[in-house]
Amino acid sequence: MHYQQFWKKGIPVDVIDMVSDFSNYKLLIAPMLYMIRPGVAERIEEFVKSGGIFVTTYWSGIVDENDLCFLGGFPGPLRKVTGIWAEEIDTLYDNDVNYAVLCKNNELELNGEYEARGLCELIHAETAKILASYKDDFYAGRPALTVNSFGEGQAYYIAFKNTKQFLQDFYDKLIKDIKVMRAIDIELPEGVTAQLRTDGQRKFIFLMNFDKEEKSMELNNSEYINMLNGEKIIGTIHILGYGIKILEQL
Repeated sequence: MHYQQFWKKGIPVDVIDMVSDFSNYKLLIAPMLYMIRPGVAERIEEFVKSGGIFVTTYWSGIVDENDLCFLGGFPGPLRKVTGIWAEEIDTLYDNDVNYAVLCKNNELELNGEYEARGLCELIHAETAKILASYKDDFYAGRPALTVNSFGEGQAYYIAFKNTKQFLQDFYDKLIKDIKVMRAIDIELPEGVTAQLRTDGQRKFIFLMNFDKEEKSMELNNSEYINMLNGEKIIGTIHILGYGIKILEQL
């Protein structure tokens, strides 16, 4: 569900493993980072210290590369950068629901409450700031969402298994704040995504419609060339169901 929020906005995402170099990214997302190899947590710390934004979730930092549990509290080697420690995790029945209630005047500028289903981790904020707390059950009032300032960057910890609405609102705010680049700066209708390819000078946008219905989009007065037929496109673009357009931005 994390990836889907970027797919819907036409934001290119690299899917990498933990041994890859991630030092040049703005945003690093590692949901349920259950196993952590030696040196990875230290590299994440350096990434955040240098101004990066790190997002992780419940069930992270549990075991090492040999599947042995970290001692000294979870999320293991991520405890310092996230600024929290996890005491235990509550498993909800399929029909159960709790809620994460946003704190007033939180830095994400989110309001109200979001459903928590499936898993609710019980965490303690050490150096982290609490952005939302659980509403119900024996852990009501305990942190559900935190942010830890670490060097020049920040580390977010999402303690509850959430819905698409929470992730959409959460990532909308992060994308806006750190100015994550989109493949094309337009609103994409449901079912349409955009991917970008470039040689360093020319930009090629692949608009793909994964819906059976035709979709239309406004191009915000920018000019493009349809690479499939050489036609210049200004204003509105139409894509047939399951169709594709390859555009070069002029």
